Amino acid sequence: MFLLVWLVASVLAGTPDAAGFVPVAQDHQPGAPVVPPESALVGTIERFEASARRLVLQTAADAHIAFILAPDAIVRLGSKTLPAAELATHRGRKAKVRFTQANGRRTAHWVVISSDPPHSGGEVPPR
Repeated sequence: MFLLVWLVASVLAGTPDAAGFVPVAQDHQPGAPVVPPESALVGTIERFEASARRLVLQTAADAHIAFILAPDAIVRLGSKTLPAAELATHRGRKAKVRFTQANGRRTAHWVVISSDPPHSGGEVPPR
């Protein structure tokens, strides 16, 4: 029994934890790019400029928020995935945009368009 206790104590004394060593998290690597946090915003599609891949939403607070669509951005309408160019045909519909923001630029990664029909004439309804 004494031998077993001595053996366990010897092994534990030689471990890094016993020396006060705190291991560094494996998922953090120095020099790895820092990904900005993702946010989401809901508004009404005001316009989409296909050549610049620029989407503008009007929010309930009458703000006009612009996003640049990421090259791999996903655009959804219900269960359908749409090409980004079709955003222009959905003016007046509600949409939710998931985006990141870095250096004052909002990059849209995911756009979900409401399946509700747009308001009359594609105009943004008054509050």
